[in-house]
Amino acid sequence: MGKLVFVGLGLRGLGGIPLEGLEKARGADRVFLELYTSPMADFSPEKLEKLLGKPVTLLRRVDLEDEGGRKVLEAAGGGCAVFMVPGDPLIATTHVDLKLRALKAGVKVEVVHAASIYSAAPSISGLQIYKFGKTVTIPFPSSGYTPETPYEVLRENLSRGLHTLILLDYDAEKGRWMTVKEGLQYLLSVEEKRGEGAARPERLALGLAGVGGPDVEIRGGAMGRLAKADFKLKPQTIIVPGSLHFVEAEALKVLAGVSAEELNLESPG
Repeated sequence: MGKLVFVGLGLRGLGGIPLEGLEKARGADRVFLELYTSPMADFSPEKLEKLLGKPVTLLRRVDLEDEGGRKVLEAAGGGCAVFMVPGDPLIATTHVDLKLRALKAGVKVEVVHAASIYSAAPSISGLQIYKFGKTVTIPFPSSGYTPETPYEVLRENLSRGLHTLILLDYDAEKGRWMTVKEGLQYLLSVEEKRGEGAARPERLALGLAGVGGPDVEIRGGAMGRLAKADFKLKPQTIIVPGSLHFVEAEALKVLAGVSAEELNLESPG
């Protein structure tokens, strides 16, 4: 029976890879890597190859989504293949699909977990992770079309008093990262159009940059003010808090520099 091992790269470049993951990769017959689902600063296949002491095959989105991970499955069927992904494995739908394909083909599957933005962002901000609602991604506009789903998800979460983790788009082929400023400007533009209150300029928001690195940027404040701020590190993420516990409110003051005036302790709907 062949074997496929999913290994999370974590959030902090080579330093975030679990030791177990390194051991699995060093002992594998083939090592595959994808970097399109989530951006990682200060990381490159060349650095990984040097660390592992063996070649690494970089996969494109088309290799997994259009070709069903054929290269990975063929390698796993004839030996041991390791598939390394940013953050924690199997969070992306394409990775779950690859796991299912492997199991159906009689390939044994193992998973080595690592840190993820889903746990790191709440931890850094001091917000309680069980009070987060649905996560959403703001995409780059395509051919003039700007979807309003992110705004709708935010509105729904706020109506329930829940925090919203907003991921920002990343174009791996162009090396383009969406910024906090761009993400907030999108939300404010939809608010101006719809006027439903989810992204009014005085709404409290947090901007995070460089999560997983040694010097994380975190700033909070009214959306209208924060939308003018420049964050230097990458990747970048937005959190819009819902109803705040008094400990969460204190954490935002200390950790994100939110002023007492900008804190909204009332119902956020």
